Amino acid sequence: MNAIRLVLSNNAEEICGLVSQGFCPVECSIGGESIVDSLNMDHHGANSALEAVGLRAYRDLYGVRAEDPRFVVTGVADADATFAVVALAGLIPHPSRKVAETLPPAIKASLTRDLTELAITISRVDVSPIGLDIPAMPGGDVLLTWNAMSTNARDTLGFEMGVGLWRSLLEGNPNQLGPFFVAAKTAEVNRVQASMVDLNERGVMINGVLVIKESRVFGFPEWYGRIETELFESASGWSNPVVLAWLERGHNVTMGCPNDSVAEVLFGKGGLKNVFSQLEPTGWGGRESVGGSPRGVEITWEQVETVAKKIAELTKR
Repeated sequence: MNAIRLVLSNNAEEICGLVSQGFCPVECSIGGESIVDSLNMDHHGANSALEAVGLRAYRDLYGVRAEDPRFVVTGVADADATFAVVALAGLIPHPSRKVAETLPPAIKASLTRDLTELAITISRVDVSPIGLDIPAMPGGDVLLTWNAMSTNARDTLGFEMGVGLWRSLLEGNPNQLGPFFVAAKTAEVNRVQASMVDLNERGVMINGVLVIKESRVFGFPEWYGRIETELFESASGWSNPVVLAWLERGHNVTMGCPNDSVAEVLFGKGGLKNVFSQLEPTGWGGRESVGGSPRGVEITWEQVETVAKKIAELTKR
C-alpha cells in the first residue's frame, strides 16, 4: 500500500498546480469556485446540487486513489472531507476491499463490511444537521466519537489526524473502542451546554442578525432556536434564522440558516449563494444554507459587523 500524502492549501493557484501534478482535490472551494478533477470531489458553489463528498467517495469511488493517494484539501478537517479521503484511498472497510486470505474469518468480515449507512449519516449531518438525532442514526455513535476526538485545526496535520482517526475507529477492536463511544455521548452533552454558554455570553444582535463573537464551539443547532409551534421550513420557526459565528480560533466566519428552505425564504432561490458575492472581503462561499468567509483569511470584528448589517439589509423577511 502506498503512503498517503496530504497537502492543505487555501491558495487557488497552488491547488491548481498540485492538481496538474496529479494530486486529487477534495473540497477545494475557494471564493465560491470549486477546483476539481475528474472525480468532482466538492459540493459547494456551482456543485452544491451534488451529494456530499464522503458518500460519493465511499459508495461510487472506493479505492480509486489507492495506488496514488495524494490529496490536496482546503479549510477545516471535517468529517465529510476526511472520510472522502480515506474512502478514495481504500483505507477503511468496504465490500470490495481486497484482504489477505490467511486472515481469520472474523477479521476478514470486519475489514470488508459495508459502511454505506455511516457514509449516509455523515452526508446528512454535513449538509443539514439541524433537527437530527445523531446518536440514533446508523453509525451515529462512530461519527460522534470522531467529532469528539478530532481537531478543528486548519492545517495539514489536522487533516492527517482526521484521516487516521477514521481508520482507527473503523478498524480498531470494538471491545476496546466501546468506552470511547460512551464518552463521545457525554462530550455531545457538554458541547450543547458550551454552545448555550457562548450564546448567552457572546451572542450579539446586529440589526436582527445573531452573531456569536469569538465562538468556541459549534453550536448552530442551539443558536438557531427552534420554535416548535411554527413550521420547520419557515423563517418564523426559528428565533434566529440566520447566524454568524466569528470563531475565536482563526477569526474567520461561519454563517448559516437552519435549512435550505429557510435560506430561500430569507434570500430567494439559491439562499445564501445570493449573498456571498455581496460581502467583503471577496471570496465568501458555500452552499444554499451554510457558508463562510474566505478560507485562510482572518476577518476583523469591524468587518463582521459590516457583514451582519449587509445580511440584514438583504433579508427578505
